[in-house]
Amino acid sequence: RGFFFFPNSPPAILDPRDVLGLYPDLAVAVADNEKDKPADWEAAATIGRALKGHKLLRAQVHLIKYLHGVRQRMAEKSESFAVGSEGAVDTALLKVLVRAEPENVQAFLQLPNSCNLEIGQTLLTDYEMYHELMCLFQTHNEHRRALDLLAQHGQGSPEGHPLHGVTATVEYLRALGSDHQQIVLEYSRWVLRTNPEMGLTIFSEPMGAATPLPVETVLMHLKAFDEDSLHDRDKGEEAGLRISYLEHIIAQGETSAQYHNALVLLYLDSVQRLKQAQSKSAGALLTAPVRYAAGKEPYPLGMRRRKLMDFLEQSSYYSPERILNKLPMVDLYEERALILSQLGEHENALSIYAHRLGDVQMAQEYCERLYDSASPTTCHVYLDLLKVYLKPPDASAPMTLQALSLMSKYFERVDAAKALDVLPPSTSLRSLLPFFESAIRQNSEVRK
Repeated sequence: RGFFFFPNSPPAILDPRDVLGLYPDLAVAVADNEKDKPADWEAAATIGRALKGHKLLRAQVHLIKYLHGVRQRMAEKSESFAVGSEGAVDTALLKVLVRAEPENVQAFLQLPNSCNLEIGQTLLTDYEMYHELMCLFQTHNEHRRALDLLAQHGQGSPEGHPLHGVTATVEYLRALGSDHQQIVLEYSRWVLRTNPEMGLTIFSEPMGAATPLPVETVLMHLKAFDEDSLHDRDKGEEAGLRISYLEHIIAQGETSAQYHNALVLLYLDSVQRLKQAQSKSAGALLTAPVRYAAGKEPYPLGMRRRKLMDFLEQSSYYSPERILNKLPMVDLYEERALILSQLGEHENALSIYAHRLGDVQMAQEYCERLYDSASPTTCHVYLDLLKVYLKPPDASAPMTLQALSLMSKYFERVDAAKALDVLPPSTSLRSLLPFFESAIRQNSEVRK
């Protein structure tokens, strides 16, 4: 009862607009209902207008309970209400919540409501309840107005303000998805310029039932920011946003060759730009460039190149032939070897390790990694290395000592007859004794 008293009319059957009329500053469009007011309405209204201080607060708390009850009956459709009652009730409830229970305003506005948008905007702005105003816009599908508000306070408000920064905008856009594609693209721009890492989650981590934007659309959108970033920093590195986005969707299970190829090419372009920047830096200092193992270069080149090589080795969805044609002829030999391996061209890959890079250890590790006695494509990989040692691609001398060491160490993985066919005729029998002894010993153990 509390805030009003009608001895002849039970509250449940009162028109809620009559009740709101007790508080003229809460009422919304009640003039058309004047003739239906209870006889004792004027006396009750006079009392209501006179309430102040603690009594007014108690009356507002009771009014909140009453209006929540009305909203429930409206939702249950247990009785009929005059046209426009929903808007009057919700707008009045917003007003009284702002004044009496401001901590509950946000929860109320996050639910579907019929608040008068313009009245609500004025009220919440006057009370500087900007987060609640954003919720009001959102539940009324006024997404541009909500995002304009977030952009204004995200960029202009001081630190400590609840809407300062990009977080609120990111969460809002993540919940929109492809149904509001143009809005997402438009309002993500200032976020990506301000905080690229957070901005990327708009596209990589949609919230709730939001459908992700098409991959191609996102890549085109991110390309402009990658290019701007390159221009601003002039560090020789670009494509960071597109790379991070493609890494994410591939980690989530994307198997399209289009996007695996795109990631390899972006890695490759980034590595080449970073290498050029490193060479320019060394030239400016008049120092000889330091030679590093592939993937061990200083950051960020080493990190980017390591990612490229790992992806070339692990992904089975990119097109090796296409990527091979994009590689420079006089650089990135380790990457070329990995692609040749994907194509099954093991002799060519091993030739790069043994002759172009001069790294016998890498060549033997390649064989150890790929050898499978049951596989028709890799069961002869040690024989391939033997051929590489003994038949160099140029006029250099055969690597006979390395070949003999390989035969002795991996005798059980080398077909003896085929190995002897590869050896040059000048090979002495004495140098082959370790190989024959190991092979005979193994044969005897197998027979036992």
